[in-house]
Amino acid sequence: MRSIAKHSLDLDLTDKDWFRYASFQGKSSLQADSVTRLQSLPALAVLSGWAEVFFALLVMAIALSSLYLVEHYPRGITFLICLGSFLAVFIIKRLVTIKKYGFGSKKVMTISQNHIEIEELAKKVKKGGSELINKNDISEVVFNYTYIRKNKHRVGGVANKTRAVLHTCDIHLNDGKTISLDAMRVGLFNVLYLLVFHQYPLKFRNTSAGGIGTMSIILLRLFALGAIGNALILLGNKLF
Repeated sequence: MRSIAKHSLDLDLTDKDWFRYASFQGKSSLQADSVTRLQSLPALAVLSGWAEVFFALLVMAIALSSLYLVEHYPRGITFLICLGSFLAVFIIKRLVTIKKYGFGSKKVMTISQNHIEIEELAKKVKKGGSELINKNDISEVVFNYTYIRKNKHRVGGVANKTRAVLHTCDIHLNDGKTISLDAMRVGLFNVLYLLVFHQYPLKFRNTSAGGIGTMSIILLRLFALGAIGNALILLGNKLF
């Protein structure tokens, strides 16, 4: 039975099961005195839960309406109406996202041997502005993780392929304060790589707790993209 108790892991920075997707500027030339600035993940910027649901439902409504429109209007006009509607929703959502987070990648964290600087954008609770935390003031940094195991068929047999997935990162300070990172704005594997390299106090829990919301948003977006694809393919086949 899987235990969710906090525990330590002896991680090797060359372990591809853990650090396959760790990628940031200066990774190949890291040294003890390196000061690394991490950028945000613009493609994963998330609005509030209700806003995400609203835009997803809007896309699905357009996709469903295509079934009605194609039976009552010329196929070419229906295709253009649906395509224009999808683009309008995408542009409006993009503008709302830019208004909330700004345009392009932003600095979200700075990590060095002696301190961590966390921008407000990197926090799950967007309050308090940026914070500079000394390494000695950190009690522990806790990551929630799970493993994905896949069987990969090869000539001569089946090979098991394992990959770690990080769900949350909570920084616990000696004064009792906890700062939770926003996994949709910060690359958690990049954070973990740097914290291991600079020997910060790390703990792990083998659980997806805290990451369900993030996974739900991703699945919602994939479902909406699937609805767009299916509607356009349907209309395209009827058109051509």
